[in-house]
Amino acid sequence: MIMQIGDRTELSVIIPAFNEAKRLPLFLDEVIAYCANSKKICEVIVVDDGSNDETFKIAMCYKGKFQNLSILKLERNRGKGYAVKEGILKAKGDICVYIDADGSVSPKEIEKNAHYILKEGYDIFVGSRVLKSKNQILKVRRHRKFIGMAFNFFVQTFLFKHIRDTQCGFKMFKKEVAQSLFGKCYLTRFGFDMEILYLANKMGYRIKEGPVSWSHVSGSKVNLFIDPVAMFFNIFQIKIWHSKLTDDKKPD
Repeated sequence: MIMQIGDRTELSVIIPAFNEAKRLPLFLDEVIAYCANSKKICEVIVVDDGSNDETFKIAMCYKGKFQNLSILKLERNRGKGYAVKEGILKAKGDICVYIDADGSVSPKEIEKNAHYILKEGYDIFVGSRVLKSKNQILKVRRHRKFIGMAFNFFVQTFLFKHIRDTQCGFKMFKKEVAQSLFGKCYLTRFGFDMEILYLANKMGYRIKEGPVSWSHVSGSKVNLFIDPVAMFFNIFQIKIWHSKLTDDKKPD
């Protein structure tokens, strides 16, 4: 679908990418095919987070394949949270979704779950590898599953209890909700998901967590020893930074 001048963008797909030259092409093919066949007017925003490989060059090659593709280039690596924030704040779609460049979650999950926002009144949809459904496909390595379970225990103990998988790289928002939340977010690396969801809870937004299919793709940028430790300290930073967030509530 080609967006015409004056048309309202209905869906923005934000893809943060750091050194994704190997994995990005296959995933961009999938995302662009999804958007081109969608009944919605879509845009795709790739945010190159200061890559030192061919990520930016490869993404630019796709502009001829999909008119509504934007590529943002950060001069240095700032972190996944910063990259997502840059994409969200520039998004035009009524619905904004960010999705990992590795292709572990298919863009088909957008169509499966958009009804929670479009029809059921939720402000945010959180993809989950913990919640299960009949047709869900999960290919998660055992050690990652164990680390995730341990980490989510601390999140539920200190931040909020009703979201069982904060770190899945698939989340969908109403645009005004996303831009409000990311405008208040400080964390720039992997802990940003927790901060966004903590803020959303404090501000009274309606959140739906639902199962998505997820498959492990080799080449993860997450350091399974260092990053969980940093994110553990992020939990207490979030509590300190936003403990007095009482007056900035969701608008009526």
